[in-house]
Amino acid sequence: MTAPDPILAVIADHRAADDALTLILETLDEDDEEAMRAHNLAADRCLDARRAMNGIVPVTMGGLQALVAHYVRYEEYTDGFERIGAALEGCESTLRFSALQRGKAELHEQVVSANRPTVSEAVSAHRAAYDAFQVAPDENVDLNAVLDAQSAMQTALNEMLTTPCVSRLDALALRSHLQWWLADEAEFEADYQPAYAIAQARAAELTMLLDGGVP
Repeated sequence: MTAPDPILAVIADHRAADDALTLILETLDEDDEEAMRAHNLAADRCLDARRAMNGIVPVTMGGLQALVAHYVRYEEYTDGFERIGAALEGCESTLRFSALQRGKAELHEQVVSANRPTVSEAVSAHRAAYDAFQVAPDENVDLNAVLDAQSAMQTALNEMLTTPCVSRLDALALRSHLQWWLADEAEFEADYQPAYAIAQARAAELTMLLDGGVP
């Protein structure tokens, strides 16, 4: 099996970093020093991910398509289009777009699949990040370590909540983990919004699907 284009992984990293930053911005209180520190760390991660993405050139047509689609999502990144234009300048091809369109759906699925973790990986990553946060130093001792652990935990939670199940075993494993986490963090429900409500909805959806039978 051909290895996936390296650009796909860095695109996924940048999207995850940007999504985490967007989530923070939705409820950011600029008068809250701790919240601003978390925002600044997330912004730095987003910038680092973007720089890493800008440093890699796609090696496949699928990778190039994924990169163009990603830049379209962030319209302000015009430097990205300039880089793509420079890479393509002088390239010649008589292949018509209609020939590419026939495999578009399959290609899109390959790109998506290459970028997403399995349920097992997502659950393990969230549990590891959750456990690390529990043993993080007191914020009065090392605030940066606490914010790093908190950010990693939130990123892992967001990733887990958006990871699709492809089998009944996946659905059972994800529901079990969500039910454990929801019960364990019930006392802090308000602090996790809107992620907590999304987790409740995901667990309820999985229960409904499992009761109806998932192949």
